[in-house]
Amino acid sequence: MTTLECRLINAAIACYAISKGQIPQGNANVKAIGLAPNTWPRVFVNGLDEINAGFVAETDDGWVVLALRGTLPPFKGDLVKWVLDWLQDFEAGPTNWYVGGRVFGRVETGFANATLSIWPQAMAALSQIDLSAKKGILVTGHSKGAAMTYLAASLLKTAWPHLLIENCCFAAPRTCEQDFAANYDALGLTPFTVRYQNMYDIVPYLPWWPFLSVLAAQERHASKGASNRLTATAWPEAGNPAFSNAYVPIGHLRYLGPDCVVEYGQQGAANAWAAMRHALDHLDFKEIAEAHSASGRYYACIC
Repeated sequence: MTTLECRLINAAIACYAISKGQIPQGNANVKAIGLAPNTWPRVFVNGLDEINAGFVAETDDGWVVLALRGTLPPFKGDLVKWVLDWLQDFEAGPTNWYVGGRVFGRVETGFANATLSIWPQAMAALSQIDLSAKKGILVTGHSKGAAMTYLAASLLKTAWPHLLIENCCFAAPRTCEQDFAANYDALGLTPFTVRYQNMYDIVPYLPWWPFLSVLAAQERHASKGASNRLTATAWPEAGNPAFSNAYVPIGHLRYLGPDCVVEYGQQGAANAWAAMRHALDHLDFKEIAEAHSASGRYYACIC
């Protein structure tokens, strides 16, 4: 039987198939979710060129899936341009996130705006379902969509406090500051939140200004054929106060290590960072670029 995580990575991938407000009938990733008979996802889109999108779906085993799409497709191309695109996304800095009319915490502005832009449509789609007859809502997404899952979960749990809300996301960047994380935990969401991180994926470390600057500089030298390789000790350390990051990760880490072995907690985090530093030190930009694709190793390891 297909695991729930496999069904949810398929849902996250299916979001990238949204075009003109719909997903083509017969989409293989949608079918892999395990839809309830005679149903198809209710799609919602908003923003310039429909950059913010997602869908609500009912499963044949009694769940509701809320899937949110990332802005960037699975990455292929110029790593520097990609990094600069992410830097531009983070220029606005943090903003207050409101839940139930009160400040819930500080979150990255771009992710907040993206979530709010589609939220009325997402709630409208959910309102068409008898949630009392469901096991709960499974929230998922990849990349920016993964960042949005935390914000969505906070709104869902407040709207339906007695409904089970589970969050399983992939390649999530750091979305919020500690105050949001504390309130997220107080809602009881942390035990039901899992984030998958692929080996060599840089996005779970974003936003992190010094780290990105070093990466972009190294790639520029490499692309020009120049030898400018740094020693491993020259890379910023994740725990170094000089490179502190106000944004914090949320939920339980499942790191996809060598041979797709899943590693957990602090050991998984340490091994993920060690692998990342090794890739940076050896200028393995191809591996770093390809590691973020939802339909690549994330899918292969989980399914």
